[in-house]
Amino acid sequence: MSTAISTLLQLAISLLMAVQSSPSLSVAQQQQAISVATQAVQIAAQELQGSSAEPSGAIAVDAGLPMRLVIPKLDINAAFQYDGLASSGVMETPSNVSDVGWFTGSALPGKSGVAIVIGHVAQIRRGVVTKQGVFSSLGLLHAGDTFSVINHEGSITVFMVRKSRVYDPAADATEVFSSSDGGAHLNLITCEGTWNQAQLEYTQRLVVFADMVE
Repeated sequence: MSTAISTLLQLAISLLMAVQSSPSLSVAQQQQAISVATQAVQIAAQELQGSSAEPSGAIAVDAGLPMRLVIPKLDINAAFQYDGLASSGVMETPSNVSDVGWFTGSALPGKSGVAIVIGHVAQIRRGVVTKQGVFSSLGLLHAGDTFSVINHEGSITVFMVRKSRVYDPAADATEVFSSSDGGAHLNLITCEGTWNQAQLEYTQRLVVFADMVE
């Protein structure tokens, strides 16, 4: 990515984060600022497509694939990986603690259905946290908070948090992965609770439910 494109993309994302974290702006002002940010991201995306740039991962560039997750309240601006199902039948997770993963078996963010986005809460080595993960502060999101997904076309889709819920790993989590209302939803998932060194996992899961802002 050239320096000019990188700078333009960063400025657009910074504008988006500033808009979503400013309570003093009216709805009309927010929409206008998001429109400006969207145009800037689209210009950068067109330049990227012209240079044949592709995101990392096994899936080739395609219209609508998520590229960045922006959560102003948590100061998150993370790249997407594309994760499917492991051979054991469980969802794969991102290969590092800085990126988020879009579950390829779920809906595209902004499309009808439920998009699933996964992120680590921490990096743990021998039972010790060595690095905070992208979703280390996910529990600070509350109903009414907003965040955005930028796709490869440069389109920005805004989501609003509806609720959060903590699950035991063996609990019925059907509502996390399905919806029957025809709307576009996105659920953020990370670990919660305490670290179980014997099982090499956390005792609970935190899910933040969000709906697309029309």
